[in-house]
Amino acid sequence: MEGAAPEPNPETHIVDDDVFVRRIQEKIERMAGCTVEVHVDHEDEDQLQLELVREVPLVVMGSNIYEYSGFARMCIEYAAASIREQRPIDILEFHVLLARN
Repeated sequence: MEGAAPEPNPETHIVDDDVFVRRIQEKIERMAGCTVEVHVDHEDEDQLQLELVREVPLVVMGSNIYEYSGFARMCIEYAAASIREQRPIDILEFHVLLARN
């Protein structure tokens, strides 16, 4: 059919997701000043979990990062700030941080 959009390639989508996650990881590392490990949870789409008591901090984000840029930004900002402080920052600190950026 002429003019029809090409079918999406599932393999390209996976590669794009991997590149997106790698860019998120690089941004958190730049902002936090250290190496981090990033995983995406496809079961709990809204999750944001940090494991700071490790040699390399772990950031687990829900798969909503692919659909909602604001959620991805919030995860990046919160993870980087918490890693820099070496503790989970509280809600008020996070609101002040977002207001400054």
